[in-house]
Amino acid sequence: MAYEGGKIKEKKKKKEKRKKKKRKFIFFIKGTTNAFMRLKMSSSSSRQICSRNGCNKITYVESNGFTHPYCGRTCAFEVLNNPPLTPRCKNPVCSRQRYVDPSGIQYDYCGKNCARQHLNPKALNCSRPTCQKRVYTDPQDKKKFYSYCSSACYWLECSTLTKTQLTILNKNDLDYILAHQRFISMLPNVKIKGIVRLQMPKKLVDAHQRLKNRMANQKNLSLNAITHKMYHGTRSLCDPLQYIKKPSPTCTVGCGLCGIVSRGNDTACSRNSNKMWFANNPSVSYGYCDNPIKVIFMVDVLSVDNQPILIVDKNALTLPRFLIIFQ
Repeated sequence: MAYEGGKIKEKKKKKEKRKKKKRKFIFFIKGTTNAFMRLKMSSSSSRQICSRNGCNKITYVESNGFTHPYCGRTCAFEVLNNPPLTPRCKNPVCSRQRYVDPSGIQYDYCGKNCARQHLNPKALNCSRPTCQKRVYTDPQDKKKFYSYCSSACYWLECSTLTKTQLTILNKNDLDYILAHQRFISMLPNVKIKGIVRLQMPKKLVDAHQRLKNRMANQKNLSLNAITHKMYHGTRSLCDPLQYIKKPSPTCTVGCGLCGIVSRGNDTACSRNSNKMWFANNPSVSYGYCDNPIKVIFMVDVLSVDNQPILIVDKNALTLPRFLIIFQ
């Protein structure tokens, strides 16, 4: 009798073990395939086919009517242990996987740059020599573009320069368009001859960027909040149009124009107790210009104050970005 009692207990344990294993399987399926959890069998003629590719069996249905996405545990574990790979980026020259956002939506490309490059194959290549991407183009007007694929690529190139790099901007360049519109809105009667992008040497850029990050952290402000787009007028002893004909400083006299282009704004050259003045309106800077052909610099100036006139006494607080030549 003791032996029979033990055998009955053993059978009960095995039965309970099977039930527990089944409950675990159901819980596992419910926890990993939420997309299929609400499926219900409406009639025997509309039963679902197993979700595993290549399997044509009917899905498993519980006694309470709940329909699983797979025919059984074998197919379920096969899919769950070997999830399908995300398809490759739609751009044929890219080998990365397509981007999937946190909500599970899958896009056709790995990112925005790849999408722009494929959708606008006529776009120019990024100006950084070792970058193979296309320039950023305006989604509303594909004729308008930046010279680089991204701002990160622009600053990456700046970090390699040992001397100032000058670029005559195309009139379809978004940098030209923005600089031109802002300048003309405050000096409507002038005629712009050309706008030159200035990429200063690495030592000047690095010093400016380090100071910018330190100021932002100390004051708990964003980088944009302490960076102001200002103007700085200066005199030229040479012909400014040389920068349009051949974008490289050739002046041997040492004029203000060529000095700033080569070395940036330098307090040592100031006539105001080693302090430099910058205005948010070019009409103020206009008074510091001479000659029929005039020049005004657009400069990034760091300050926690947002004032129409900023006075600075450190070189690293400024970084020349554009040279506007006008008449």
